[in-house]
Amino acid sequence: KSRNVIGVIPGKDTTEAIIIGAHYDHLGMFDGYIWNGADDNASGTVGVMSVARACMAAGEKPERTIIFAAWTGEERGLLGSRYFVEHPYVPIEDIKFCLNYDMISRDSEDDSLGLQCRMSYTAGHSFLEENSFKFVDQYGINLDITMRPTTSKGGGSDHSPFARKDVPFFYFMAGFPEEYHQPDDH
Repeated sequence: KSRNVIGVIPGKDTTEAIIIGAHYDHLGMFDGYIWNGADDNASGTVGVMSVARACMAAGEKPERTIIFAAWTGEERGLLGSRYFVEHPYVPIEDIKFCLNYDMISRDSEDDSLGLQCRMSYTAGHSFLEENSFKFVDQYGINLDITMRPTTSKGGGSDHSPFARKDVPFFYFMAGFPEEYHQPDDH
């Protein structure tokens, strides 16, 4: 048994919410090895906690409620995020956006992917792409970004159950290193 871990910062407008989430499970023990999942997906959960910490440090209420989520069971079939959309903290129609961090990378000297990343988002929300490039330039962030607008409501990560409920998403992923789903993802 495992559970989703949810934290909430109520917004000035509590009738709308956004989700910032990542999965915290990995493959566990297999063939005598512990599969730690540092990139997939400890990195995503660290990203969620870092954003939550920054929001709290700002000392101001956000414009809308922010729901921070650490999903369980992603590797077993999106179990935690699927459960959440069927039993949401707020009505699903009040969730205006889902930001999903899955494999946002780790600081490894042998990282063959460097600063490459992919950002998939619900097609029709081009402001996500425009703002991403704007902020990368504005803040001097050295990323090689590939943007992927999509109409797909499927996929193997936790944004998919939200997309199936017509909640727009933005899905950040650094890439697939050689250690993906291997015991040396540490």
